[in-house]
Amino acid sequence: MVKPKVAFFGMTSCKGCYFQLLLANEKLPHVLENIDVTDFWMLNEEPKGDCYDIAFIDGAVSNHENAELVREVREKAKYVIAFGTCACLGGIPALRNPDEKKHNAYHKMVYGKEIAIKSYPHADPVHKHIHVDYKMFGCPISEREVVEVVRDMLLGKKPREPDYPVCVECKKNGTRCLFKDGVPCMGPVTNAGCDAPCPASRTACDGCRGPLDDGNWAEEAKLLEGHGIDKKHIAFMFSKYTGEKVEK
Repeated sequence: MVKPKVAFFGMTSCKGCYFQLLLANEKLPHVLENIDVTDFWMLNEEPKGDCYDIAFIDGAVSNHENAELVREVREKAKYVIAFGTCACLGGIPALRNPDEKKHNAYHKMVYGKEIAIKSYPHADPVHKHIHVDYKMFGCPISEREVVEVVRDMLLGKKPREPDYPVCVECKKNGTRCLFKDGVPCMGPVTNAGCDAPCPASRTACDGCRGPLDDGNWAEEAKLLEGHGIDKKHIAFMFSKYTGEKVEK
């Protein structure tokens, strides 16, 4: 039996999604038995395979090298999956997007004036450069979701994309709403799919799975203001993982 070829590539990110994948040590071996991993970023940065059935791309596109690599992967891959919030939305690297002057100041502060950082003014999600077949949100991704997505694609099924907020998962799990305890939370306007582990541990959802398309943003802003959050910080909360202002 010819096993499907699967590859993993990394752009600009902290690589936390890769470590989350490696931590799926109880479930992952059952998946690995049925696939051939031809490329894995943490072992080899340069592409080795000539073609892939599924290519996972992690991280934001932040420079010319990133842009060239995603185009090369797209040409070789049957399916491309944006792997993690940086790849899907821009993520934390996109915090620099709204203010290029501030971005340059950060570079000088961290690296000094002598070191030239060759990067784009914006950190882009992968879909701004190539066609993406599926987006797997999360900062980091859910190990359960990785296993389910690979399984579905190997079976020729389209993976299920949740179209409801994190609040639905809190209700399903019997988790008490954080707002009732005076804790501001982004759950009402954030894509579900993570099984809401943060609210379950009494930690507020900060929107890492991205903004819900039909979320009631005006009502969320009122809730946050009612819990003492000023408008400037609310704007930051709404754009934290996208680098873009949410217009709702």
